[in-house]
Amino acid sequence: MTFLLPPDQISSAAPRNQGLRAVGVAALWLLCAGLTQWVFAFMPNQSVYPIWPADAIALGFVLIWGYRVIVPLLGVVFIWNWGVVGHSLPFSLLGSLALGLGFSVALGLRSGLQRVISSDYGRRLIGFPLTVLMLSSVITVVGVWKNPQWTAHYQTVGLFWLAESIALLAFTPLVMACLHEGCRPLIDQLSKTAQHYIWLGVWLALALLSLVVIAGLRHWGALDFNAPSLLGLVVVVLAAHSLPILVARMLIAGYLSIWSVLNVLVNARAGWESSQLLGDQALVFVAALLAVIAIEMVQAYRLSEQKLAQRLHTDPLTGLPNDLGLAQQLAQWPKEANGDMQPMVVIGVHLPDLEEIDALMGHERSNRIEEQVSQIFERQGMRSSVARVRPGLFVACLSSVIMGSRGADLAEQLRARIEWERTTSGEALRHLRVGLTVFHRAKTRDIGLLTSAVLAGCQLSLTNRDHPVHVEDDLACLLDQRVAELSWVQRMRATLNGDGLNGHFILYAQTIRDTRHPDVKSFEVLLRWQEPNGEIIPPAGFLPIAERYGLMTLIDLWVLQTTLTQLAASPWVSAISKVSINLSGASLVSPTLTRDIASALKQSGCRPEQICFEITETMVIADTVAARQAVLAIKAMGCKISLDDFGTGLSTFSYLKRFPFDYLKIDGEFIRHITDSRIDRAIVESIQAIAFEMNTITVAEFVENIQQMEVLRQIGVYYHQGYGIARPVPINAFLIP
Repeated sequence: MTFLLPPDQISSAAPRNQGLRAVGVAALWLLCAGLTQWVFAFMPNQSVYPIWPADAIALGFVLIWGYRVIVPLLGVVFIWNWGVVGHSLPFSLLGSLALGLGFSVALGLRSGLQRVISSDYGRRLIGFPLTVLMLSSVITVVGVWKNPQWTAHYQTVGLFWLAESIALLAFTPLVMACLHEGCRPLIDQLSKTAQHYIWLGVWLALALLSLVVIAGLRHWGALDFNAPSLLGLVVVVLAAHSLPILVARMLIAGYLSIWSVLNVLVNARAGWESSQLLGDQALVFVAALLAVIAIEMVQAYRLSEQKLAQRLHTDPLTGLPNDLGLAQQLAQWPKEANGDMQPMVVIGVHLPDLEEIDALMGHERSNRIEEQVSQIFERQGMRSSVARVRPGLFVACLSSVIMGSRGADLAEQLRARIEWERTTSGEALRHLRVGLTVFHRAKTRDIGLLTSAVLAGCQLSLTNRDHPVHVEDDLACLLDQRVAELSWVQRMRATLNGDGLNGHFILYAQTIRDTRHPDVKSFEVLLRWQEPNGEIIPPAGFLPIAERYGLMTLIDLWVLQTTLTQLAASPWVSAISKVSINLSGASLVSPTLTRDIASALKQSGCRPEQICFEITETMVIADTVAARQAVLAIKAMGCKISLDDFGTGLSTFSYLKRFPFDYLKIDGEFIRHITDSRIDRAIVESIQAIAFEMNTITVAEFVENIQQMEVLRQIGVYYHQGYGIARPVPINAFLIP
């Protein structure tokens, strides 16, 4: 349920034949009013009921469908007041007009809150209860005006106000949710809940038990209030937390209605004490208000969980599936009659110069290029089949049964479209090289294998000007790529053994600045590869190969030992507060990790508190037990732990409670657009708030300009890293004055 819908959603929600819908709402109000009167026919005072759902249900329609619903509704209310209740003609007319005014004010309040409160969650949590209190008060004032004898009995006025408030809190959110989302989700949730009947059965049993206790123990004890009724508060909160949202709204509305009826029955049997009934209904009102708050909080939490889980499989830049999303699609790929995977047409698009464009022209330019490529896929009708498995690499998987041998034609259309964009879109695509490859009958669910084959095919397309699209029937071209990978493996093994004739590793340092204390020195160690001709290769060119061939533990150990040796030799060693060193997943679970760290610290003489090891969220998710043991062991040695790229791969914040991280590095995807994206800013604010409560320091990555720095400082993120602070430089130049 969304209490305050955007204008475009309101217009789309409005039915084509608003007049017939308005008449239907009026008829529904009349039906609910008549049913309420029939249920409470035994009450001595027929002008006041413990709950009045008619106005609440009508308000739900008004808030979704707008002002046009009000006019027929007022006619029915007038007829009811004059013909059924027996009010005079002027009183009936003015009473119906006052109700219409209350509904109109509710709509106006919605618009006002939409301008004042920027958060949807805040508008739902604050705006709806405020509207309920306002509308209940308006209707109560009108009721007192029409029945002046109530002024001598405050219990009657209180019961009338509570009847409206309870109904509005219980029924209006349910009606709005059904109108906004449709009844189909409610039916689906009921079906799923019925299939998993244990929680539903437990809740129904507890609800029935609470009603029995409320009825049976009402007069037990010398208490000033109905203590057993407090069980009702537990029941509504349990429903909000244990059941689907729409099912919880429906059951809570029914439970509060039955509770109200039960209060009247018990009170009538005890001799009809209005003050006692007022106290009982006040507790029902508290339960209804608590239900609204609990449901909104649970719904916000669940939506946050869903969004974070979705981010795990979605590329945040383009909105396409990422490598995990593609793996999920391949796991569900259709099978042939013999159980084998159906062949697929694989189309790969690689932008090999994207990292260079990123370095020379900035992240915004490279991001815009990838967004344009994703839009080209969308215009070709391929958005549902394509994934961005890594920066600059797009892979589309299509059914060979449908495509046949038309994959090359489709790839050629993509190439022509990209070429047209390159020549007409100006500077954004001017420097772009594009590699395209097609496999007509690929059969693999291995993302690593598929990615390697696509990269190799795209590379071949870039080297053959006569055939800009490299076409293969299967993944045979992977062999060529494997040859290149084995060459890399041999060179990396050689340099780890001290032979750097064919290239070697080189360390870079990038400053991490504490904006409150700019003179304090700290940096992150970055790994590069230097070719014999002096060319610097970024880690994306060799680390994936090292990971696939099991070299990461040796490389991490080399980085650690080399860093500490050079740090110890620096005259600034005592002035450097923190050195961040990345650990791979393989090193994190290595049984020799702590021994290697202790040995390197002892040989170099560096202080453990100077060293911070960075691990990624995917390592934590992959093996939580092993990761926690390693983190605790490193912390016991006196070193610091930082969680890198926080916010991209984690589906819940619960890991933070189990790992004593000293630093959280907020992923750069949330920083790049923080100055103009309220969503990114809200995410960073929530991460900072949680980190503050856990006494953890936050570090912002990819900080590129002063505006971003200022926003981050306002949020409370004072540690910044990125090209806007300092570009990476060789570590020797960084450590030697």
